[in-house]
Amino acid sequence: MKKYFKRVILIGLLLIGFLLKGQTDSTRTSIILDHLKNPSKDYILAVSHRGDWRYAPENSLPAIQRCVDLGVDIVEIDVRLTKDGHLVAMHDKTVDRTTNGKGKVNDLTLEEIKLLRLKNACGARGSRIQVPTLEEIMNLTKDKIMINLDKVEGETVKEAYAILKKTNTVNQAIFKGRETVQFMRSKYGDLLDSIVYMPILIDNTENPVKFVEDYNKNLSPFAYEVTFETESSKNFKQIAMLKREGVFVLNIALWDALVAGHTDEMSLLEGPDNSWGWLIENGANGIMTDRPEELLSYLKLKGFRKLKE
Repeated sequence: MKKYFKRVILIGLLLIGFLLKGQTDSTRTSIILDHLKNPSKDYILAVSHRGDWRYAPENSLPAIQRCVDLGVDIVEIDVRLTKDGHLVAMHDKTVDRTTNGKGKVNDLTLEEIKLLRLKNACGARGSRIQVPTLEEIMNLTKDKIMINLDKVEGETVKEAYAILKKTNTVNQAIFKGRETVQFMRSKYGDLLDSIVYMPILIDNTENPVKFVEDYNKNLSPFAYEVTFETESSKNFKQIAMLKREGVFVLNIALWDALVAGHTDEMSLLEGPDNSWGWLIENGANGIMTDRPEELLSYLKLKGFRKLKE
Protein backbone atom coordinates (compact mmCIF):
# COMPACT_ATOMS: atom_id res chain seq x y z
CA MET A 1 0.00 0.00 0.00
CA LYS A 2 2.82 2.40 0.91
CA LYS A 3 4.53 1.66 -2.39
CA TYR A 4 1.25 2.37 -4.17
CA PHE A 5 0.84 5.80 -2.55
CA LYS A 6 4.49 6.67 -3.18
CA ARG A 7 3.98 5.79 -6.81
CA VAL A 8 0.84 7.92 -7.02
CA ILE A 9 2.63 10.88 -5.38
CA LEU A 10 5.61 10.49 -7.73
CA ILE A 11 3.37 10.41 -10.79
CA GLY A 12 1.51 13.47 -9.50
CA LEU A 13 4.74 15.40 -9.00
CA LEU A 14 5.93 14.45 -12.46
CA LEU A 15 2.66 15.63 -13.97
CA ILE A 16 2.85 18.95 -12.10
CA GLY A 17 6.44 19.42 -13.27
CA PHE A 18 5.43 18.65 -16.83
CA LEU A 19 2.53 21.11 -16.71
CA LEU A 20 4.67 23.85 -15.20
CA LYS A 21 7.34 23.28 -17.82
CA GLY A 22 4.69 23.51 -20.52
CA GLN A 23 3.44 26.78 -19.09
CA THR A 24 6.95 28.21 -19.02
CA ASP A 25 7.70 27.15 -22.58
CA SER A 26 4.36 28.43 -23.87
CA THR A 27 5.02 31.93 -22.55
CA ARG A 28 8.23 32.41 -24.58
CA THR A 29 6.50 33.56 -27.77
CA SER A 30 3.97 35.54 -25.72
CA ILE A 31 6.83 37.49 -24.15
CA ILE A 32 8.37 38.21 -27.56
CA LEU A 33 5.00 39.31 -28.94
CA ASP A 34 4.53 41.61 -25.95
CA HIS A 35 7.88 43.27 -26.72
CA LEU A 36 6.71 43.77 -30.30
CA LYS A 37 3.53 45.40 -29.12
CA ASN A 38 5.19 47.41 -26.34
CA PRO A 39 8.73 48.25 -27.50
CA SER A 40 11.35 49.70 -25.17
CA LYS A 41 15.10 50.36 -25.14
CA ASP A 42 15.49 47.92 -22.27
CA TYR A 43 14.91 44.90 -24.51
CA ILE A 44 16.09 44.91 -28.12
CA LEU A 45 14.84 41.93 -30.12
CA ALA A 46 17.44 39.80 -31.90
CA VAL A 47 16.27 38.56 -35.31
CA SER A 48 18.34 35.96 -37.17
CA HIS A 49 18.40 36.00 -40.98
CA ARG A 50 17.54 32.60 -42.53
CA GLY A 51 18.40 30.91 -39.25
CA ASP A 52 22.01 30.71 -38.09
CA TRP A 53 23.28 29.77 -41.54
CA ARG A 54 26.94 29.77 -40.48
CA TYR A 55 26.07 26.86 -38.20
CA ALA A 56 23.88 24.86 -40.62
CA PRO A 57 22.41 25.36 -44.12
CA GLU A 58 20.19 28.42 -44.46
CA ASN A 59 16.47 27.96 -43.78
CA SER A 60 17.12 24.44 -42.44
CA LEU A 61 15.72 22.93 -39.26
CA PRO A 62 19.16 22.73 -37.56
CA ALA A 63 19.86 26.40 -38.42
CA ILE A 64 16.51 27.36 -36.88
CA GLN A 65 17.00 25.12 -33.83
CA ARG A 66 20.36 26.81 -33.28
CA CYS A 67 18.52 30.16 -32.99
CA VAL A 68 16.18 28.67 -30.41
CA ASP A 69 19.16 27.36 -28.43
CA LEU A 70 20.94 30.73 -28.56
CA GLY A 71 17.89 32.59 -27.26
CA VAL A 72 17.13 34.51 -30.45
CA ASP A 73 13.67 36.13 -30.41
CA ILE A 74 12.69 35.88 -34.06
CA VAL A 75 14.04 33.84 -36.95
CA GLU A 76 13.46 35.06 -40.49
CA ILE A 77 12.77 32.37 -43.08
CA ASP A 78 11.80 32.35 -46.74
CA VAL A 79 8.99 30.17 -48.01
CA ARG A 80 7.85 29.29 -51.51
CA LEU A 81 5.08 27.16 -52.98
CA THR A 82 5.83 23.82 -54.65
CA LYS A 83 4.11 22.54 -57.78
CA ASP A 84 1.69 20.53 -55.67
CA GLY A 85 0.85 23.35 -53.25
CA HIS A 86 3.20 22.85 -50.29
CA LEU A 87 5.11 25.69 -48.65
CA VAL A 88 8.82 24.91 -48.28
CA ALA A 89 11.70 26.95 -46.88
CA MET A 90 13.62 28.31 -49.86
CA HIS A 91 14.93 31.81 -50.52
CA ASP A 92 15.47 31.62 -54.29
CA LYS A 93 12.93 30.84 -56.97
CA THR A 94 15.11 27.88 -57.90
CA VAL A 95 16.77 25.18 -55.80
CA ASP A 96 20.08 25.51 -57.69
CA ARG A 97 22.09 27.63 -55.24
CA THR A 98 21.14 25.98 -51.96
CA THR A 99 20.69 22.30 -52.87
CA ASN A 100 22.28 19.57 -54.97
CA GLY A 101 19.40 19.81 -57.44
CA LYS A 102 18.18 22.11 -60.19
CA GLY A 103 14.88 23.67 -61.19
CA LYS A 104 12.24 26.11 -60.07
CA VAL A 105 10.50 25.44 -56.77
CA ASN A 106 7.09 25.83 -58.38
CA ASP A 107 8.01 23.23 -61.03
CA LEU A 108 8.90 20.59 -58.43
CA THR A 109 6.66 18.52 -56.16
CA LEU A 110 7.26 18.22 -52.44
CA GLU A 111 8.36 14.62 -52.95
CA GLU A 112 10.97 15.74 -55.50
CA ILE A 113 12.24 18.51 -53.22
CA LYS A 114 12.51 16.13 -50.27
CA LEU A 115 14.90 14.00 -52.34
CA LEU A 116 17.31 16.95 -52.51
CA ARG A 117 19.97 17.79 -49.93
CA LEU A 118 20.97 21.27 -48.78
CA LYS A 119 24.43 22.77 -49.28
CA ASN A 120 26.28 24.54 -46.49
CA ALA A 121 27.12 28.27 -46.41
CA CYS A 122 30.18 27.71 -48.61
CA GLY A 123 28.13 25.89 -51.21
CA ALA A 124 29.69 22.52 -50.39
CA ARG A 125 27.58 19.47 -51.19
CA GLY A 126 27.23 16.32 -49.16
CA SER A 127 24.80 17.47 -46.48
CA ARG A 128 22.18 15.01 -45.28
CA ILE A 129 19.79 17.84 -44.39
CA GLN A 130 16.52 18.14 -46.31
CA VAL A 131 14.55 21.21 -47.30
CA PRO A 132 11.90 21.64 -44.57
CA THR A 133 8.26 22.51 -45.03
CA LEU A 134 6.67 25.45 -43.23
CA GLU A 135 4.61 22.93 -41.25
CA GLU A 136 7.76 21.19 -40.04
CA ILE A 137 9.27 24.54 -39.03
CA MET A 138 6.19 25.61 -37.08
CA ASN A 139 6.02 22.27 -35.27
CA LEU A 140 9.72 22.52 -34.38
CA THR A 141 9.47 26.09 -33.07
CA LYS A 142 6.02 26.01 -31.47
CA ASP A 143 5.96 28.18 -28.32
CA LYS A 144 9.75 28.70 -28.52
CA ILE A 145 10.52 31.48 -31.00
CA MET A 146 8.68 33.79 -33.40
CA ILE A 147 8.94 33.28 -37.16
CA ASN A 148 9.34 36.16 -39.62
CA LEU A 149 7.89 35.00 -42.94
CA ASP A 150 9.62 36.37 -46.02
CA LYS A 151 8.71 35.79 -49.67
CA VAL A 152 5.08 35.35 -48.58
CA GLU A 153 4.23 39.05 -48.97
CA GLY A 154 1.29 39.49 -51.30
CA GLU A 155 1.51 35.97 -52.75
CA THR A 156 0.97 33.08 -50.34
CA VAL A 157 -0.57 34.63 -47.24
CA LYS A 158 -3.63 32.37 -47.36
CA GLU A 159 -1.57 29.20 -47.78
CA ALA A 160 0.74 30.15 -44.91
CA TYR A 161 -2.20 31.08 -42.69
CA ALA A 162 -3.72 27.65 -43.27
CA ILE A 163 -0.50 26.01 -42.01
CA LEU A 164 -0.43 28.27 -38.96
CA LYS A 165 -4.05 27.40 -38.15
CA LYS A 166 -3.29 23.70 -38.53
CA THR A 167 -0.28 23.91 -36.18
CA ASN A 168 -1.96 26.38 -33.78
CA THR A 169 0.85 28.91 -34.27
CA VAL A 170 -0.95 31.92 -35.78
CA ASN A 171 0.29 34.34 -33.11
CA GLN A 172 3.93 33.34 -33.38
CA ALA A 173 4.36 34.17 -37.08
CA ILE A 174 4.96 37.64 -38.50
CA PHE A 175 3.73 38.26 -42.02
CA LYS A 176 5.30 41.20 -43.82
CA GLY A 177 5.24 42.94 -47.18
CA ARG A 178 6.00 46.07 -49.15
CA GLU A 179 2.60 46.32 -50.84
CA THR A 180 0.23 49.16 -49.89
CA VAL A 181 -2.54 48.54 -47.40
CA GLN A 182 -5.06 49.10 -50.20
CA PHE A 183 -3.52 46.24 -52.19
CA MET A 184 -3.42 43.93 -49.18
CA ARG A 185 -7.00 44.72 -48.16
CA SER A 186 -8.31 44.15 -51.67
CA LYS A 187 -6.56 40.78 -51.87
CA TYR A 188 -6.95 39.46 -48.32
CA GLY A 189 -9.73 41.50 -46.71
CA ASP A 190 -10.38 40.72 -43.04
CA LEU A 191 -7.68 38.04 -43.00
CA LEU A 192 -5.23 40.89 -42.31
CA ASP A 193 -6.93 41.41 -38.95
CA SER A 194 -6.31 37.78 -37.97
CA ILE A 195 -2.52 37.79 -38.44
CA VAL A 196 0.50 39.70 -37.17
CA TYR A 197 1.34 41.91 -40.16
CA MET A 198 4.44 44.11 -40.44
CA PRO A 199 4.61 46.53 -43.39
CA ILE A 200 8.02 47.10 -44.98
CA LEU A 201 9.30 50.59 -45.71
CA ILE A 202 11.88 49.84 -48.38
CA ASP A 203 13.99 51.95 -50.75
CA ASN A 204 11.43 51.88 -53.58
CA THR A 205 8.43 52.92 -51.44
CA GLU A 206 7.06 55.80 -53.52
CA ASN A 207 5.66 57.93 -50.70
CA PRO A 208 6.79 56.70 -47.25
CA VAL A 209 4.69 59.24 -45.36
CA LYS A 210 1.46 58.26 -47.12
CA PHE A 211 2.39 54.55 -46.96
CA VAL A 212 2.63 54.73 -43.16
CA GLU A 213 -0.40 57.00 -42.74
CA ASP A 214 -2.59 54.66 -44.80
CA TYR A 215 -1.47 51.60 -42.83
CA ASN A 216 -1.94 53.32 -39.48
CA LYS A 217 -5.48 54.38 -40.40
CA ASN A 218 -6.55 51.08 -41.95
CA LEU A 219 -4.69 48.41 -39.98
CA SER A 220 -2.81 50.04 -37.06
CA PRO A 221 0.22 47.71 -37.25
CA PHE A 222 2.35 47.67 -34.12
CA ALA A 223 5.60 47.03 -36.03
CA TYR A 224 7.34 48.18 -39.21
CA GLU A 225 10.44 46.95 -40.98
CA VAL A 226 12.36 50.04 -42.10
CA THR A 227 15.30 50.18 -44.50
CA PHE A 228 17.20 53.35 -45.43
CA GLU A 229 20.05 53.85 -47.86
CA THR A 230 21.11 57.17 -46.33
CA GLU A 231 20.51 59.03 -43.09
CA SER A 232 18.79 61.80 -45.06
CA SER A 233 16.28 59.45 -46.73
CA LYS A 234 12.52 59.79 -46.23
CA ASN A 235 12.39 56.26 -44.83
CA PHE A 236 14.92 57.09 -42.12
CA LYS A 237 12.92 60.18 -41.15
CA GLN A 238 9.84 58.02 -40.65
CA ILE A 239 11.56 56.18 -37.77
CA ALA A 240 11.29 59.21 -35.47
CA MET A 241 7.57 59.47 -36.20
CA LEU A 242 7.02 55.76 -35.54
CA LYS A 243 8.89 56.08 -32.26
CA ARG A 244 6.63 58.94 -31.14
CA GLU A 245 3.65 56.69 -31.84
CA GLY A 246 5.17 53.84 -29.82
CA VAL A 247 5.51 51.61 -32.87
CA PHE A 248 8.16 48.87 -33.03
CA VAL A 249 10.94 49.44 -35.61
CA LEU A 250 12.97 46.58 -37.08
CA ASN A 251 16.22 47.42 -38.91
CA ILE A 252 18.06 45.02 -41.22
CA ALA A 253 21.84 45.10 -40.63
CA LEU A 254 22.75 42.83 -43.54
CA TRP A 255 24.18 45.16 -46.18
CA ASP A 256 24.93 48.86 -46.61
CA ALA A 257 21.86 50.00 -48.54
CA LEU A 258 19.51 48.68 -45.85
CA VAL A 259 20.96 50.66 -42.92
CA ALA A 260 23.17 53.41 -44.41
CA GLY A 261 26.24 51.26 -43.82
CA HIS A 262 25.61 50.38 -40.16
CA THR A 263 25.87 46.66 -40.81
CA ASP A 264 27.09 43.44 -39.23
CA GLU A 265 30.30 43.95 -41.18
CA MET A 266 30.80 47.38 -39.62
CA SER A 267 30.49 45.74 -36.20
CA LEU A 268 33.50 43.59 -37.12
CA LEU A 269 35.57 46.39 -38.67
CA GLU A 270 34.74 49.38 -36.48
CA GLY A 271 33.07 47.85 -33.43
CA PRO A 272 29.41 47.10 -32.64
CA ASP A 273 28.76 50.53 -31.10
CA ASN A 274 29.13 52.02 -34.58
CA SER A 275 26.72 49.56 -36.14
CA TRP A 276 24.18 47.87 -33.85
CA GLY A 277 24.61 50.53 -31.16
CA TRP A 278 24.03 53.31 -33.67
CA LEU A 279 20.85 51.64 -34.92
CA ILE A 280 19.51 51.38 -31.38
CA GLU A 281 20.34 55.02 -30.66
CA ASN A 282 18.43 56.00 -33.78
CA GLY A 283 15.28 54.07 -32.99
CA ALA A 284 15.73 50.36 -33.65
CA ASN A 285 13.74 48.09 -31.33
CA GLY A 286 14.92 45.00 -33.17
CA ILE A 287 17.86 44.14 -35.41
CA MET A 288 18.02 41.46 -38.08
CA THR A 289 21.50 39.97 -38.32
CA ASP A 290 23.62 37.29 -39.94
CA ARG A 291 25.59 37.03 -36.67
CA PRO A 292 22.99 36.20 -34.00
CA GLU A 293 25.40 34.94 -31.34
CA GLU A 294 27.57 38.06 -31.53
CA LEU A 295 24.55 40.38 -31.54
CA LEU A 296 23.09 38.70 -28.47
CA SER A 297 26.39 39.01 -26.63
CA TYR A 298 26.55 42.72 -27.45
CA LEU A 299 22.95 43.37 -26.39
CA LYS A 300 23.50 41.60 -23.07
CA LEU A 301 26.75 43.47 -22.47
CA LYS A 302 25.04 46.82 -23.06
CA GLY A 303 22.00 46.02 -20.92
CA PHE A 304 19.56 45.72 -23.82
CA ARG A 305 18.07 42.38 -22.74
CA LYS A 306 16.26 43.32 -19.55
CA LEU A 307 13.02 41.37 -19.26
CA LYS A 308 9.93 43.08 -17.88
CA GLU A 309 9.18 42.29 -14.26
